[in-house]
Amino acid sequence: MKLSSYPKLAARVTPKIWRRVSGRVVGRWQRVWRDALASSIAAVVTWFLARHLFGHEMPLFAAISAIICLAPGLPSHSRQAVGILVGVFTGIVVGETVLWLPPDWRLVQFALAPFLAMIVASSYGLPVVVPIQAGTSALLVIAIGPETAGEARMLDVILGAGVGLLFSQILITPDPLRTIDGAARELLSSLADGMEGCAEALRHQQPSRSEAALIGLSDAHRSIVSMNSSISNARDDAKWSLRGRFMAAEVRDIAARYDRHAIRLYAASVLFADNLNYVLRESAKDAGGPVPESLIVRVETMADILRHMAEGDPLNMPAGSDAPPDYPRLQAESAAWVVCYHHLDLVNKALKAFNPHEVRQG
Repeated sequence: MKLSSYPKLAARVTPKIWRRVSGRVVGRWQRVWRDALASSIAAVVTWFLARHLFGHEMPLFAAISAIICLAPGLPSHSRQAVGILVGVFTGIVVGETVLWLPPDWRLVQFALAPFLAMIVASSYGLPVVVPIQAGTSALLVIAIGPETAGEARMLDVILGAGVGLLFSQILITPDPLRTIDGAARELLSSLADGMEGCAEALRHQQPSRSEAALIGLSDAHRSIVSMNSSISNARDDAKWSLRGRFMAAEVRDIAARYDRHAIRLYAASVLFADNLNYVLRESAKDAGGPVPESLIVRVETMADILRHMAEGDPLNMPAGSDAPPDYPRLQAESAAWVVCYHHLDLVNKALKAFNPHEVRQG
């Protein structure tokens, strides 16, 4: 490639990369802004209450506790609140116990208090926030004394956790079904991108495009990981929040179905793209015949269906999309294309089983 062509290539690639990166960033903002706003409001409310109820001039621990309870990305805000309370209480008890050591053993107290507090807190088998809060609380008791880091901090934390529970359980309880739907649409959008790349590769008979589509579909594994996390969060919300308990049965059914069929849909799509890449490369080497037009149409149709489903539309298979291909004729032309049809049929079946609209219909 000539040096003069690099600026032109960069001019074409840079906007595409920028759109992709900015789209991901905006998507992350959309997922976290509600929790971030709730955390900020809860911190202000907790600060105000702590000053007027307890007379604390600088109730930092109360505001911080509210933020920790409602921070974005937590699997369960209620479990986080309980974890903070247990951890702080454990740390205060351990810290005040260690203070019984002689005052000359100051460095020993600093080392021993957080160590013992985290060991004790880890024995509960609770989330990681518990030993973190226990170790921090024990260290604060040693550093600034039990008068500030003991009872006063415990009151602040109880208030902060209480406000956090009020927000998470009643005021801003997330919709667990929307959580799962968002993850499902992200997966479908990733697969639609890959299928569109496969259709372009077929239309132009370019193995390089099919290889790029295969890489893109393989990267959709991140969406599978995200979906598993979202399903876990939705199950926690259904178990630990008031709103979620009203939807528990529906969340359980949808989560179970996605658990079974999401990985199947992803695997079928990757296998199709891998086989397509292989056949296109072999066809290029042998200067084989043209790609069957019906295969191109089917892949384009599959990409359109995935795109519409990612945008929230129900699955609507066009007439004839389920009709079996003419295998005898295809085998006479090229047996390799038969395998592509077969893998595409597997994608079609997996998509029907995964269909979010069908999940909601029952």
